[in-house]
Amino acid sequence: MNGVKTGEMVFYPFHGVGLLKEKVTRPCEDKQKDYLKVYFHELKMEIFIPVDSAEQKGIRALTSRETLEKSKKHFFKKYNKLPLLASERKKSLDRKLKSGEVLNIIEVIRDLVCASQYDLRLGFQDKQLLEVASNLLKDELMHVLNLSSEEVSEILKRTIKSRSKNK
Repeated sequence: MNGVKTGEMVFYPFHGVGLLKEKVTRPCEDKQKDYLKVYFHELKMEIFIPVDSAEQKGIRALTSRETLEKSKKHFFKKYNKLPLLASERKKSLDRKLKSGEVLNIIEVIRDLVCASQYDLRLGFQDKQLLEVASNLLKDELMHVLNLSSEEVSEILKRTIKSRSKNK
């Protein structure tokens, strides 16, 4: 799976950054199945993800510093107008978040932050998705940049504020 080794940190779109503890074989129905055992320190939780669907579920190595720099530039590019219908908007944003790709997570944040520029009011679900996307990005930034939660929160807050000013 994308060259990730036991003992390395991985990103999982549903829980953020976790430690790939080991690859294990466990019984599943009438046969054996290979799993990735991932521990999420912040959640104090361990999960088993089937190896054969790990990529499909968005499991990946942490983003490089270089990619994070490029993604910051992407955050300041032209936003995408979100669908007006809340259910369509949620479906579109969920799909991006579930991909686990950092650029998609950044797009979710950017497009929600910029919604007011074309008079789209964010509902409760939109605000929840913005929080989820922000927390996923914060978790990855903390590990890649080796910063505290407070430092990353401040960086993200300043970046969003800057984006709001630069329409």
